[in-house]
Amino acid sequence: MASNALVSASSSQAATRSEFDIDALPYVDREIDEGDMKATVDRMIEQEMRRMRRKDDDKSSLPTKINLFEDDEILTQELERVHKKQPLSALDTSRYELQGPTEDKDSVEEWKSAVDNTKAQLESQAGSMFNLELLQKYGANAWRVHNFQLEAYLKQIQKATEEYRNESREINKQRKFEQTQAAGSLRSLENKWSDLISQNLQVDIACAALESEVEELKRYRQSGGL
Repeated sequence: MASNALVSASSSQAATRSEFDIDALPYVDREIDEGDMKATVDRMIEQEMRRMRRKDDDKSSLPTKINLFEDDEILTQELERVHKKQPLSALDTSRYELQGPTEDKDSVEEWKSAVDNTKAQLESQAGSMFNLELLQKYGANAWRVHNFQLEAYLKQIQKATEEYRNESREINKQRKFEQTQAAGSLRSLENKWSDLISQNLQVDIACAALESEVEELKRYRQSGGL
């Protein structure tokens, strides 16, 4: 409506407009609010959607089966176990038990294996105690620093979000101001365009009447009237 009148009346300005400009004037063109226009538009959209061709599901280009974890045998076996609903094997805790030789108590190899297992358990417990001491000494401060970093990051995100929100709000305000300021000129140009169209139609009707009169005079002359 008004946007078309503006473009037709100022083609030289339209030629210099950026290609990213949006040809829409939501604060000026309000036909959607008139009467049952919105219902009419919704009905036309629904009719158009019903006429759209829908792709057959059987002819989908997507693969019907996806093989996950093709390059990982362990994950593939675990996925098969879950698919077959088999229970998960319990963890082997025997390696954490301190046991002596059970079969041959006089075997040097079994005693050596038991001693090595005991040393490994002692070393593991020593490592666990060391980690607990480190956690008790530095853990609280480490978490405080981590939380402080997260809070600082959150403040940065909130600040950036607020800046973008304010920028968007200012853009909308400026757009509304410019459109409302130009609304009078747009309506004037639209009325002028309508008047010119009406005048052109009147000229066409007058030309058609004159052409009809000329043809009638020609026929009258050919019939010997003049």
